[in-house]
Amino acid sequence: VEDWNLDYQNANQGRMVARCVDAFGTLANQQLNAFTPSAETSSDRVNTVLDRPEINYQGSRSIGTGSSTLGAYAVVQDTNALNYLQQVNTSEQGYLFTAADGSLTFKGRSSVLNPVSGASFTTDGTGIPYMSLVNQFGSELLYNYIVTQSPAGAAQTNSDSTSIALYQAQNYNLLNLLNSTTTEVAGLGAYLLGKYRNPVLRFTGISCELAALTSAQWLTIFAIDLTSIVTVQKNYSTGTPTTESQTLITSGIEHRIVPGSHIVSYTFESTDGNQYMTLNDSIFGILDTGLLSF
Repeated sequence: VEDWNLDYQNANQGRMVARCVDAFGTLANQQLNAFTPSAETSSDRVNTVLDRPEINYQGSRSIGTGSSTLGAYAVVQDTNALNYLQQVNTSEQGYLFTAADGSLTFKGRSSVLNPVSGASFTTDGTGIPYMSLVNQFGSELLYNYIVTQSPAGAAQTNSDSTSIALYQAQNYNLLNLLNSTTTEVAGLGAYLLGKYRNPVLRFTGISCELAALTSAQWLTIFAIDLTSIVTVQKNYSTGTPTTESQTLITSGIEHRIVPGSHIVSYTFESTDGNQYMTLNDSIFGILDTGLLSF
């Protein structure tokens, strides 16, 4: 709680409003002193920042394993702590958030490989029913010309000629990365190109009314946190296919509570791991051992 507002609406009634922030609110008000970190993984860099004397982060934390190695690039005086941590996260393409229990949480991008769903939302009675489904199919997440760069060297370009021929060039630039080598910077661009070069039908959100659910389904609903894996299925009464099912990662949660109604809304991102399959890439793919099985 960072603020209490007491409002007397009339002589005998008072209304108290508590304004609350999470760990991001704390970090957004802290500045880093000038220092030069060692070359280290993205997860180690997060801990390095949180352990700095001028930050001395006192909250709980859950720092997973990052896949990217970040270079020993100087941090200038009075760099905002939250902005820098988000730059670290961008260089990882991972997940940085405050969890439901208040822990500052960081997960590497590989944490959603081979995802296992913890909740299933359906319209046919086999899972948790939902009241609305948001779809996205357009150019909002279409990028086929990716430019990436870090202080390691020149800008690296990844593009897909087939996608450009179909949709024209759609640019996406990340020029403030912290990755330690141009090889890794180029690999990150290839990862993004594999993820966004073609438009796909995406289930991006659902809403559930708790009054329509069982107490057991409530427990499942309340256990979902950011980065939780879920499955969403849509059934069609006519046409082919009769169902569309997607495994998704939770990127946003909202509760809207008024007398007589409690609606929980989720936003999702794709867990499609195809972008990782870069043969012989030790960072973004798999090594060729002469045998590949599925």
